Amino acid sequence: MKLFKQITAILSAAAMLFSLAACGDENPVETTTSTTAQTVASTETTTVAPTTSATEATTESTTAESTTETTTETTTEAPTTTTTTTAATTTTTKATTTKKPTTTKKPTTTKKPTTTKKPTTTKKQVVAPTSKADIVKLYNTATATAASKKPGYSKTKSTTLTSLEMGALARIEAVRSTIGDFLGEGTTNSTVSKGSFDGNSLVKSTLSADDVSSATCTLSSDKKYYTVTIIVKGESNPIKGSSKLSKFTKDFKDNNEIKSGLAEAGASVGTLDISTSDVKIVAKISVDGNKLSSLTHSFKMQANLKKVKYTIVSVNEASANLETKVTYSSFKY
Repeated sequence: MKLFKQITAILSAAAMLFSLAACGDENPVETTTSTTAQTVASTETTTVAPTTSATEATTESTTAESTTETTTETTTEAPTTTTTTTAATTTTTKATTTKKPTTTKKPTTTKKPTTTKKPTTTKKQVVAPTSKADIVKLYNTATATAASKKPGYSKTKSTTLTSLEMGALARIEAVRSTIGDFLGEGTTNSTVSKGSFDGNSLVKSTLSADDVSSATCTLSSDKKYYTVTIIVKGESNPIKGSSKLSKFTKDFKDNNEIKSGLAEAGASVGTLDISTSDVKIVAKISVDGNKLSSLTHSFKMQANLKKVKYTIVSVNEASANLETKVTYSSFKY
C-alpha cells in the first residue's frame, strides 16, 4: 500500500513535469518558474479495539512515510521578445507656408480726368443793332479798335465849291483861289502806313446819341459785316475840339482858320458864319472784331461873309457853299 502511494506520487509528478514542458513548447515567450512542492504525508492510525480475551492495546501507529518530494522545475523559456514593429511613419511635415496671395497688381492707369463736357452752346445769332445809341456805340468801338491796332489805310479827301457869291471879288482870281484853298477846295490823296495812326487823319469817334438825328444798321447777307449809317445833327460855326463835327473828323475849316487864311491872302472879313448840313457817316464794320473795312464821311458847309474887302475892292455880303467827302479804304490790320 505504501509503495503504491509512492509510485502514484512519482507518476503524478512526472505527468506534471511533462505537462509543463509541453506548455513551454507551445508558448516559448513566457518565462515560467514553477516550484512544485508536493508533500505526501500519509498518516495512518489504526486503533484495534481490544478483544474480550485480552486487553490489548495495539496501537499501531503507522506513520505514513512522509514523503516529501519537492520537485522544483525551472523552465527557462526563451526570453519573450516582443517585437514591436513600428512602421516608420514618414511624416513629411510640409513647412507651413502662408502663401502670400497672388495679387495681380492692377496696372497703374492714369485716370482720365473727369471732364465736364462743355455744354453745347447755341451759337449766338448775329443781329444788327437797332437803337440809335447801340449803332453809335458800334461805330465808336470800330474807330477805337483802329486807334488801338493802328491799321494801314488809304485816304481820299475831296472838297467842292458848289457856289461862290462875292460880286466883283469873285471875278478876282486871286481872291477866288484863296477863298477856295482856305475852305479846303480840291482833292487830296494820302496813304497811312500800318502803325502810323496819329488821330488826325482818322479820328477816334466820341459821338453820342444826342449828337445824332438818326442811325441805321444792316447786316450783310453772309453775316460778316455791318453797314452803319449815321446822320449827325447840323450846327453853326463848328469849332475843332468842341463841335459835333470835330468828334469824328478834322477834315474841315472852322471860323478861326478861314478868317486867318483870308487875312494871309490880303482880304479882311467883318463877320463869318458857317453852318453844317447833311453830315453823314457810312461805315462797313466786320462782325468779328469790329474792324473797319471802309469808311466815308460827307458833309455840306455854307459860309456867309459880310464886309469882305480885298485891296481896294469890297463887298458887303458874300457866300460860299461847299461839299466835302472823305473816303477811307484798304484797311490793313
